[in-house]
Amino acid sequence: MLTLFLSLALAGDASAAASDERSAKEDKVVCRSEAVLGSKIPERICRTTREWKQYEEESARQLENRSSYSRGTQNRNDP
Repeated sequence: MLTLFLSLALAGDASAAASDERSAKEDKVVCRSEAVLGSKIPERICRTTREWKQYEEESARQLENRSSYSRGTQNRNDP
């Protein structure tokens, strides 16, 4: 019975450690240099991995929405 209890306790610690490790990876700060319009000097931007992922998803979503808009008659498919 004691062996079962200890093995369950260790299994719980292992899953908690994996969860903590995943959380630690998402909370790691990553810095990038990005070009600034009108400047030759890049700007250094630091965000967590989770924030970079959200930023990239939002940018992709905005780009997809922007490309779906028609720009006058140049994109019309009427004969």
